[in-house]
Amino acid sequence: MLAVRFTQAGARRIVDLQGLFEQQTAFLVGGAPSLLQQNVELLNQRGVLAMAMNNAAIHFRPSLWASGDNPNCYEPRILLDPRIMKFAPLAHADAIVGGQKYCTLPNLYFYLQAGNIPWEDFFAERAEVPWYNNTLFVGIHVLYQMGIRRIILAGSDFGFSSEGDVYAHKTALGSLEKKWNLDLYNSQVRELRMLKPMFDKAGCELLDCSQNSRIGQVYRTLSLDEAVQLCCKNFPAEARDPASLPHCSKFATESIQKRIAEWPGYQVVGAPGQNAMQEAL
Repeated sequence: MLAVRFTQAGARRIVDLQGLFEQQTAFLVGGAPSLLQQNVELLNQRGVLAMAMNNAAIHFRPSLWASGDNPNCYEPRILLDPRIMKFAPLAHADAIVGGQKYCTLPNLYFYLQAGNIPWEDFFAERAEVPWYNNTLFVGIHVLYQMGIRRIILAGSDFGFSSEGDVYAHKTALGSLEKKWNLDLYNSQVRELRMLKPMFDKAGCELLDCSQNSRIGQVYRTLSLDEAVQLCCKNFPAEARDPASLPHCSKFATESIQKRIAEWPGYQVVGAPGQNAMQEAL
């Protein structure tokens, strides 16, 4: 998978992220209202790899983030967080966010969008990311290209709460905007159910731990606790006692004095003039 990042001076750098997380399990988290009913703090623990979609990252701090819209749609602390590896459409690279260019924000990678990609080519290795006008399929494609072969959906109810809430966070959406979301959700559910054979053929296991799953007829569902345990299956359950860790000198083939002697301008400790140099420093 090829992505574009920018230097502060505006120079483009091409980055190959293919297989970056080979054979790992990852969460793909949406911002459904029911997310507030789950212990999302579990997603912050060591060993959990989670990609948040859009403003779902308001509710926890993911390792990865995927978007598809203008950056002004997103909470600024998500965009400015240097610890989150972020993915956005190259078409928005020059957008102005908080007085600065989007492309200058930290740890941000841009992808090229490609429309009209047949479903049978969705998982194919390519320079662009298939674009179906939603972030869900962007996230799935990016995770797969980076080597993820088990994706666990969370916070993806594909619907509103019984109180009419659209997201876990507050919004001010009108009736037409809500209809936009609902039409999209229904289409996503329909496609995901139909695409199960495509996932199987690609060797990509899709699971769902969303509170109110709409794809449970086709894909395996599990609780968030179970999903986290699955994600951390091969990760150490407990930290190793630091006192048991060997010092680096155990693996050295020569003394530290010999290595230091190779430093530029090195002088032997105690040599004439050494004390004067130290005092000057």
